[in-house]
Amino acid sequence: MAARRRGGGVARVLAVCLLLAVAITEATVPSLIEQRVERAVASGFTAVESVEAQAQAFPAARMLFGRLDRLNVNIRGAQLHGLRVDSVGVRSIGAVVPLSGFAPGSTSWVRALGDAELVVSVLDADINDYLKTRDDALRMFSVSLGEGVAKMDGTISFAGLNVSVSSQGRLVIEDNARLVYVVDKLSVERSQLPAFLLDAFEGRIELGVDLSTLPFGAILEGIRIEAGAVHVYGRTVKGG
Repeated sequence: MAARRRGGGVARVLAVCLLLAVAITEATVPSLIEQRVERAVASGFTAVESVEAQAQAFPAARMLFGRLDRLNVNIRGAQLHGLRVDSVGVRSIGAVVPLSGFAPGSTSWVRALGDAELVVSVLDADINDYLKTRDDALRMFSVSLGEGVAKMDGTISFAGLNVSVSSQGRLVIEDNARLVYVVDKLSVERSQLPAFLLDAFEGRIELGVDLSTLPFGAILEGIRIEAGAVHVYGRTVKGG
């Protein structure tokens, strides 16, 4: 009888120890994985303001073997060749990523995610800051974004004259990676502006929003313009 009681007591102790081990794993492993993800992602940019990762798996110990039920990565204030990108979000379900893939400087984590949802947001204020650094005529222009519409206004200097140009148009995706401005309506202050300069505004204008410079491959599929910002939707590229 005493032996059975001792056996039952040992079993209870083992059960409690097992529950404690599971509880500790569930509480600590996600945080450790998230920190590793954040360091790896941040190392892929020349500069970034913050990276926040959220990793989930049940049981959490599966993460130690690179298996994640869900992985969300939010990147804020990333620099892409002089352009500040307000936010980049990656959403993956059912990823299998070896922990070695999250080493600093590695992009194998996103190759393993493959086909993850991607959302990139760029502010018109950041586009304008970038335009000021250009060494062409666009440094004299600024972009403003409203609900479903984009405007581009500025000044062209020609033959000693400063000619004001205003336009209304839209942003479109080109080559699955770049945002370009397409003019729908054009207003010129003076008629002296030569035809070849007007023609330049009738085509597609490169704004320098080139998301092919992200440290991982991406395919852009959709776009939404709201007041002050443009949101681009797409997928990460497996093997990209």
